[in-house]
Amino acid sequence: MRLALLLALAAPLLLAPPAAAQTAADSGAAPDLRPQIAAAAVEPGAVDLDGRLDEAAWGGAAVASGFVQQRPTPGAAPSEPTEARVLYDAKAVYVGMRMVDSRPAQIDARLGRRDAFLETDWATVMIDSYDDDRTAFMFRVNPAGVQVDRLLFDDVNEDQSWDAVWDVATSRDEGGWTAEFRIPLSQLRFAGGAAVQTWGLNVQRVHFRTGETSLWAPVLPSDPGYVSRFGTLADLRGLAPPRQLEVVPYLAASVERAPGDAADPFFRATEATPRVGADVKYGITSDLTLTATVNPDFGQVEADPAQVNLGGFELFFQERRPFFVEGTDVFSLRPRRFFSNNRPNLLYTRRIGRAPQRRQFVPASVSDAATDGGAVYTDAPQQSTILGAAKLSGRVGRFSVGVLNATTGNEYGRYQAFDGAGGAVGGDDRVLVEPLANYLVGRARGTFGQTIAGGLLTSVVRDTGDPALGALLPTMATVAGADVEHRLGDEWLVNGQLAGSLVTGSADAVARVQRAFPRLYQRPDADHLSLDPAARSLAGFTGEVNVLKAGGEHWLGGLHAGATSPGFDANELGFQSRADFANLGLVVVYQDNEPGGGLNRWNANAFLGLGGTFGGDRTATFGGLEGSFQTKGFWGANLNSFVGARTDDDRLTRGGPLATSPAAAEGSVYAYSDDRRPVAVSGFVYGFRDELGGWRLSVDPEVEVRPAPAVSFEVGPSVSVGRNARQYVTAFDEPAAAATFGRRYVFARLDQATLSLQARLNWTFTPDLTLQLYARPFVSTGRYSRVQTLGEPGQLRLPVFGEDAGGAAAENGDGSITVTPGDGGAAFDVAENFTSRALQGNAVLRWEYRPGSALFLVWQQQRSGFEPDGALRFGRDVGGVFSDPVANVFLLKLSYWLGG
Repeated sequence: MRLALLLALAAPLLLAPPAAAQTAADSGAAPDLRPQIAAAAVEPGAVDLDGRLDEAAWGGAAVASGFVQQRPTPGAAPSEPTEARVLYDAKAVYVGMRMVDSRPAQIDARLGRRDAFLETDWATVMIDSYDDDRTAFMFRVNPAGVQVDRLLFDDVNEDQSWDAVWDVATSRDEGGWTAEFRIPLSQLRFAGGAAVQTWGLNVQRVHFRTGETSLWAPVLPSDPGYVSRFGTLADLRGLAPPRQLEVVPYLAASVERAPGDAADPFFRATEATPRVGADVKYGITSDLTLTATVNPDFGQVEADPAQVNLGGFELFFQERRPFFVEGTDVFSLRPRRFFSNNRPNLLYTRRIGRAPQRRQFVPASVSDAATDGGAVYTDAPQQSTILGAAKLSGRVGRFSVGVLNATTGNEYGRYQAFDGAGGAVGGDDRVLVEPLANYLVGRARGTFGQTIAGGLLTSVVRDTGDPALGALLPTMATVAGADVEHRLGDEWLVNGQLAGSLVTGSADAVARVQRAFPRLYQRPDADHLSLDPAARSLAGFTGEVNVLKAGGEHWLGGLHAGATSPGFDANELGFQSRADFANLGLVVVYQDNEPGGGLNRWNANAFLGLGGTFGGDRTATFGGLEGSFQTKGFWGANLNSFVGARTDDDRLTRGGPLATSPAAAEGSVYAYSDDRRPVAVSGFVYGFRDELGGWRLSVDPEVEVRPAPAVSFEVGPSVSVGRNARQYVTAFDEPAAAATFGRRYVFARLDQATLSLQARLNWTFTPDLTLQLYARPFVSTGRYSRVQTLGEPGQLRLPVFGEDAGGAAAENGDGSITVTPGDGGAAFDVAENFTSRALQGNAVLRWEYRPGSALFLVWQQQRSGFEPDGALRFGRDVGGVFSDPVANVFLLKLSYWLGG
């Protein structure tokens, strides 16, 4: 009765809309509650970019105020006020921001290189010039003048690689600090022809001392979008998109000094390489931009981190080459989801310009002639030469579009063989190791009300006229896909994707694709698969559907279903770890973003997953809990736990019969301190255990020290130790192994330890002149024991030679193990133990001597060493990292930006 009485009394208040809403309803339009500001037109030269906002034009401009916190107290007023104003002329948009600070001496104005992630005060302008509620250009500056730019896409994603040429000035006084932006219209994208334009706009302030992030147009953590929450920039009159033309020619030179064999006819102790090239951007229309590169230079790219890979899966390395990194938003086809497991990546641009694939190119007759003390020397390029590449990106009507095309040339290797007496027995200086190839990517995506739909096409075409390469590589590989996303109200959405692949080539090349680790068609007990050695093509599909609650104050979550057929292959221009897999996943999230009880925010989620092959093998059953929190002192932690049940394992034998995967549990904790302090610490701890006795423990602490605004130093040691109870070693034909289809599958226990250290020093002389030093020593050891075999399909605990498998296993002096099976099969050796060392380091001096133009001076050093004992000897291995043979590379690159 009390509840009914309260509802009756409150009904008039609940049902009566506010006056503004009533007016909107009467007019038949929904109210637009987003803030709005009018831009003021000025004559060219009316703004002197000095960071002071003292020109008359600023005084007459409308003021954007009333900022709202996003963090740490969503929806609250910030502790210090912020204002913004917008002006424009025929060439640029100007934004002036005033950040009031009652403690101006404590404004954080540390220095860093451009686009660096710094813990500091920030002022940010975000412009949705397409006015599509999904795409925005972001410009950010800190009080020291450090510039950052980003491209926001798909409403919630961010492309950190996007670079623009723009100006900004800052100043500080007794009342706070000021930022004055000049953003050329040539760096934005917008449609021409309209007398009056309306754009999306948001302005953000990060107040580092208080830990507050506030925005003019509120975007709360409970909101399902970001760009779609922007306010409105109105009254832009008479703007005509400039015809964009930017040319960046470059000159580069590298000198490499590396150790080698003096008897090698191809060895050069010092090798110098000059290069000349250019990048071009041309605005074909106001909405379409062509980006082309001729002889692209990737010399300043940081080396990939050293790793020891003992699994069957290919390692994934991040793309760092500027031409391919920039503009990745246009080509993305990865639907939003909470659940992530074995999704193929349809575009992996590191395939373009990869290392030549024909690594064994010396004829057997030549190798045989060089036996008995002879030698064979080879010389082959480390990567394929990119002859040219171009991208077309932008908008056509309601569609965002992108096309990328790149061509790599023929690559040749050379060899020379000598017999035991030093006489030449064979040589050829032109053996084709990688053919001419063309890579094409096309992407389009359009908005239709609450629905977004698009398509993607990738194509690789090779000239495989050479018989050896024709047997190795497919002639053509095509992937075509489509994706769709539909919003169900303000918080829910459903999305999905479907793609198909077709690979064609010689029977040998297609057979290699069938046998490759993602597919493993040769599995003898996989009744749903059949390897066809005569096939000239292979086709398959991948797809997924996700239902998400992406917004809301507390509860979020998602339901996922996906499948990748056995024949799907995206690895010619994508990255795919496996095929023949279907899965279901459920994630439920609870979040609390309101400060209370000593916490700024916290969240927790639970997840469940199932997976299996198209033949009905259950290969994944797991669940877990995750959570994170941040205290009011800005300390925090992320916690994760995972439990997996005993399941089928179709990967352990790498193309052999099915085995059983053990039940396992793992957990991790990542904790961090208040990064506003001059010394910040963080650490990651990971633990794993399975029912066979396999285990792993990893500890990764990190310390960042900022002794001065211009200097920061990071150091992070890493220690990982563990045991794999069933490490795959080898497989070979063995008639005595009748239970496993005439092949013996060999495993061993592997005890492994890995030590590494990452150290990085950043010294910023000015925002345009920076020095970075980086070093990473690495040591990994592995020792084999308890050699095992798969006795029959489906086994969990494998028989050990010399114990329950019979036979004998004897360790040799070189660290290898000789096994004599007890079933009458031939004796064999298990691979030797290993101790692998590496050191990677570089120093990069970067000077942006004018906007868009830069000088790079780079020194790279790499060392490597190997010992066959599998022991970690601190003095030998840690010291050896710094005394192993060294390769040094010195690089110089000068680029000059020409544009309007």
